[in-house]
Amino acid sequence: MKNFSTVNLNTFSKIKFKKRVLIWCSPGFGIIDNWLPIIKKLKDKQDIKIDFIFPEPSSLQLVDKNSDLFNLSERYANEVIYVGNSRRWLMTDTLIHASKSYKNSKIDKKIFNISQRLIAGNISKYIFFKKIGEYLLLMYKMLQIVRENFSHVCLYDTNLMKNVDGILCDITVEQKNVNKLLRTELKHVQKFSIFHGCDVLWVKPDCKCKQYAAKKPNVTVYTQSHLELDVYKKCFGILDKNIVHSGIARHDSDWVEYIYNQQFSPNENAFDSFVLIISRPSSTYNTVERKKKALMDIYDVICTKHKLKLIVKTHPKEDIDGIDGDLYKNTLGVENYGKKWMYSHSHPLILGKKALFAISFFSGVAIDMLAIKKPTIEYLNLENLPLYDNENSLRDKYGKPVFQYRYVKLVLGASNKLDLEQHVKSILSNNKDSLLPLYSRYNNYFKPSGIASEIITNDICNKIYN
Repeated sequence: MKNFSTVNLNTFSKIKFKKRVLIWCSPGFGIIDNWLPIIKKLKDKQDIKIDFIFPEPSSLQLVDKNSDLFNLSERYANEVIYVGNSRRWLMTDTLIHASKSYKNSKIDKKIFNISQRLIAGNISKYIFFKKIGEYLLLMYKMLQIVRENFSHVCLYDTNLMKNVDGILCDITVEQKNVNKLLRTELKHVQKFSIFHGCDVLWVKPDCKCKQYAAKKPNVTVYTQSHLELDVYKKCFGILDKNIVHSGIARHDSDWVEYIYNQQFSPNENAFDSFVLIISRPSSTYNTVERKKKALMDIYDVICTKHKLKLIVKTHPKEDIDGIDGDLYKNTLGVENYGKKWMYSHSHPLILGKKALFAISFFSGVAIDMLAIKKPTIEYLNLENLPLYDNENSLRDKYGKPVFQYRYVKLVLGASNKLDLEQHVKSILSNNKDSLLPLYSRYNNYFKPSGIASEIITNDICNKIYN
């Protein structure tokens, strides 16, 4: 068995860096997409070390290791700090090495799932069963410790997190339970925040705060829209002087062009003409049954009626070997794979450039599509779901409960097959008329400058070097 030791800062790299920065990857791997344009510019300075830190195992467990985003991120990660299946903090020198260290056999998964049901399920009210669950969980962790000890990773001393000059993060998710230790260890380190996706925070119900949050004087926020100012001041305690309106860095023309020029998946046989599905895991607002119905409708309208192909871009936390993968195979047909539909590892911007249009199940990637002038149909039905169809729900002009992108009309909303058919027909017959109102709102809300990453990079450098 490998002799496990606690890592120090020079374990993997002999290069001496003047500054060290962490990117706090919460709520998941997707946040890296927003930070990469800035990370690239910071790395161009040569003397900044950027370590990636993952407090949630699923971020690395489920991410598509063949995706353009994963491969691009690998270029810029100096070291990777993450929580293993044993719930210990570990460290290694590459993202691929970290992701491969999550090895779970079928027996491991069964032990873990049973332990969770006994500890937190309905039966947990019986002390006897809860105790059995706790012992099973302990057994699971011991198995994971053995597995991790045989892999080439090191234990990480979390006290070393304090020895950094800045944190790249999304301050809106700081209070998540998985971030408890990081909140404590990094409390006094200056932080730089970008929202983890593209969003319209100013209309989200959970951003309608009744009370002002405690002030955070060591946090600088870079807003995507000028409309977010009050949200960050009231809900997250950001000082006026620490709010910088930058726009969306990943929409900068130089970054978009950089993405277009990447060749991570040169052997991927994508269709010449297709509709892009921006996917998302099944959830409480898009249940397995509703997602299945949506996929059936999409297949009927796109593939059967209009004789078009589908390319599916999965979400970073979507498991194509699990429930969602089964949904695609069973609904679109295994026998049709490569003929009428397929998955793609390519970056959404690359796929969007080639796509006729996109269909999402609710995703900020729809805003990315507008940046490159492609419309998105959001197929999502929230009706009769008490969590989302209630007195506090956002509603469209027909009174239907909707989420924020549909509410501010940045997507074409569809709740059923008829809605979908009408939007598809409209786009195919007159794409310009379908796109123009959406694109106009995108410009009004986000006012893209084309130099967002430059604004953010310069501000960070001024603060960590002075």
